[in-house]
Amino acid sequence: MAEHIKRAAVRHRTLITARIAYGDGAFSTECTVNNLSTNGAQVSLPHSIGLTDQFDVTIPQKDISCRARLVWRKDGQAGIEFLERNVGPLTPGGDERQNKMKSLEAENAKLKAELSFLRQQVQRLTDD
Repeated sequence: MAEHIKRAAVRHRTLITARIAYGDGAFSTECTVNNLSTNGAQVSLPHSIGLTDQFDVTIPQKDISCRARLVWRKDGQAGIEFLERNVGPLTPGGDERQNKMKSLEAENAKLKAELSFLRQQVQRLTDD
């Protein structure tokens, strides 16, 4: 017997990229939105990625950027509820967050390159 769930909003199947961030943007990961409604979404993300109870979600293709909460999680899927009902055009500060994210990613890449260079220097000094 099929179980019918009455939903507050119609869900639409999608296959679009989103970003989940928490810890004031210190932690972020890309995910895929499988289903989307005005109230929330079902997303796919690696089960190894930890999530807090509340986080920021940005779905650029749909001009959505808001606070969300984790409703359920099973394997590589998660159901999230948008806490801001005015999901629509990107909220003020969304561009700031994206710029901050790009800046941090660039800084991270630079630090990785420096670390690689230092490892090479140590290797060269220990081989002599």
